[in-house]
Amino acid sequence: MFRKSLMLSGLSLLMFMGVANATMRCGTALISLGDTASVVREKCGAPDKSEEQEPVARINGVPRMNAAKVSFWIYGPRNGAFQHLKFIEDKLVAIDTRRD
Repeated sequence: MFRKSLMLSGLSLLMFMGVANATMRCGTALISLGDTASVVREKCGAPDKSEEQEPVARINGVPRMNAAKVSFWIYGPRNGAFQHLKFIEDKLVAIDTRRD
């Protein structure tokens, strides 16, 4: 019984950790996974740093199958932490808070 409750509490913690990084506050606005790059820019302003990785292309310039544009944005430091955002095809897919 103890082992079962320990496993359930561990699973609950893992689920909570996934939800904890699913949002980011920008002043009074809140962004979350699934938001577009334009929505994030509207709510949070321009990122302090950004990097774009265009889709991998063939020799003739045509993008490879399943290739996607990936963007990385960094906001901060805010309260001693940096917010690292990852977009795939202009859709927010990851928010990571780091104290670099």
